[in-house]
Amino acid sequence: MISSILAARKNREELRGGLIISICCSVFCLVFYLVYNIFSHGVHSPFMTFLFAWPLALEVIPTGLCLMVRSLPGPSVLSSLSWNTGTALVTAGSLLRGIFDIAGNSSDHQFYMMVVGFAFLAAGLVLYLLGTSHHFSRLN
Repeated sequence: MISSILAARKNREELRGGLIISICCSVFCLVFYLVYNIFSHGVHSPFMTFLFAWPLALEVIPTGLCLMVRSLPGPSVLSSLSWNTGTALVTAGSLLRGIFDIAGNSSDHQFYMMVVGFAFLAAGLVLYLLGTSHHFSRLN
């Protein structure tokens, strides 16, 4: 019993640390856009403008919900790694697409990065849901 309480407390501390990193990443993306926008010669791309929204929507909001709703179990290591990898790939793909749009160029690489990123996100969600159903089945 005590070990499960300590494990839950450790998981919450890890989630708080991840939340701080995700907020910093989102702020970095916003600052990167603002600086890049100065040198973009008036050309804009929604992929660059809303670059900060990927880590905000995919990391900050779900992690904040897990911390606020105490009945939700934290993600497993594999689920968390898959989700974080997907977020990184989608954010990097959006960054590349924004740079290519502003430069007036194109490439298929950022499309593939986004597709693989969303696949990692889906895998992370499935792993979380499988772990959550296993967690709730043990409670009954």
